[in-house]
Amino acid sequence: ATTARMLFLLSLAALSGTHTVLAVTDWKTLNLRARELPPGIEAVSKGVSIQQHREDIGGVNTFYQTAEPPAGVARSGQAVLLLHGAAFSSQTWVDRVPTMATLAALGHSVIAIDLPGFGKTRGSVSDKGEYLAQVIDTLSPDTKPVVITPSASGAFIFPLLSSAPDKLSAWVPVAPVSISSRKEFYQNLTLPAMIVYGERDFGARRSNKLLSLMPNSTRPEELPNAGHPAYLDQPGLWHQLLANFIDRVAGNNTFQ
Repeated sequence: ATTARMLFLLSLAALSGTHTVLAVTDWKTLNLRARELPPGIEAVSKGVSIQQHREDIGGVNTFYQTAEPPAGVARSGQAVLLLHGAAFSSQTWVDRVPTMATLAALGHSVIAIDLPGFGKTRGSVSDKGEYLAQVIDTLSPDTKPVVITPSASGAFIFPLLSSAPDKLSAWVPVAPVSISSRKEFYQNLTLPAMIVYGERDFGARRSNKLLSLMPNSTRPEELPNAGHPAYLDQPGLWHQLLANFIDRVAGNNTFQ
């Protein structure tokens, strides 16, 4: 485990140097599969501590979990906010797919919340976009997060993107529902976005066409033999795509 950790840290240090290479990214042609995850990441992720919290946000006693880079891992300066689908919660990113630990092991600050009415968060909100804006203001006040929104959490992210897209540094829609049908909405949305869906999720193809209208979106990334919650079926590829996308986002932030 010690050797694996050393290899991982050396790889992560080498990758951090890429942040000063490219000031402009052509997101449409970016190959997010070209670079593997650093060796030893599983060993390092086991050293990540996941903390549980509660905070009153928009009048809702919100349950959320956080993870920070473990000792010896350089901080990227990037924050990641994980939402969830209707059948899931923040715990999905802990024990069903280790996304929180993996991203923290890569140097990111990670937040996962239980949306109102799900998991350990009771209550409801009338303005989902405003609630999500307050989540970001409260839990990541100094860093614009990359926001990951699977499925039903589209009901929260789309109102926010309509009113305050500048609260995000980037967006990862995973087969979102409750989406806007206006082409102009996507054509005017300039933040970087990585589109992800499962090969067996045939309903996602309609949303992919709309999402692809964003000028700074990636090509839709299909996870093979995966269903609607595609990250559950292909966790390794899911984490590889996330790692490379967020690394590029953090690199571009260097030049802003």
